[in-house]
Amino acid sequence: MTDYPSTKQLVDLFDRASPGMVVTDSGGRVVLANKAAGELLGTQAIKGAALPDILGVTDYPALLSAGRPVENRAVSYPDPEFPAGFVNIGFGGVDGEVHGFWALRPSTDLPAPSPGPAGGAGSGAAWIARVDRPDAAYTSAGPRAVHLIKAYYDHCPVAIHLIEEDGTVAHANWKDIEIVGASRAPDSYVGHHIRRIYADKEVVEDFLGRWGEDAPIIDFRADFLNDGERVPVVIFSTANVVDGSLRNTRCFVFPDDAPHRHRDRVGALDLSF
Repeated sequence: MTDYPSTKQLVDLFDRASPGMVVTDSGGRVVLANKAAGELLGTQAIKGAALPDILGVTDYPALLSAGRPVENRAVSYPDPEFPAGFVNIGFGGVDGEVHGFWALRPSTDLPAPSPGPAGGAGSGAAWIARVDRPDAAYTSAGPRAVHLIKAYYDHCPVAIHLIEEDGTVAHANWKDIEIVGASRAPDSYVGHHIRRIYADKEVVEDFLGRWGEDAPIIDFRADFLNDGERVPVVIFSTANVVDGSLRNTRCFVFPDDAPHRHRDRVGALDLSF
């Protein structure tokens, strides 16, 4: 049985996620979309909208029929600042009907953090500023949507983990457990410190310092470890900080679409990988 985050954590994860999270019905029509998805899709992020048509996924019926996870599918977004990016899609049943579970991430010109300037339009800093800006039109998913968020956690092929203030991995979904090679023994990963799975220790130590400051990590290329081997990944992570204290992180990790590209550098250290 999956060890899910709490209802409050799941709703926060969905509402405040840095990638777009969308659930569609078997016809590809939007059932539920988070704030980040609304930023990428604009007025088209509405219930009933045909997401495959919006993103140009013309072979969606074949993907649905095959039922296999789709990773790093290049797509175009109807957003002038972030027009390009990738989508991961998974499929699974909810209430007797197959649904699609979509993770939308924009490509940025400069990750956050970075050793250079914060970056202007199109940067990781600009993206998270968009996600975090108030929007009276957005309605929280709320507890009634938790069954769909749990299904997303179970079926979308994006690694999700929540880390506690001391750096312990509190919760991780199947994809996160798989990407670090712990599928046969999840307890060898969940419940342990996150630094164990980073190949470059300077990077994770920098990240640990940022989480307490609510500093985001957006479109950042790093390497995880799976049985001692480097696994290139792209990280989208934010922190749930309340009254100056970290409650948990909201970490989304994608297999790198450009695994041979140089790893990104953190702003606090002049590292070159």
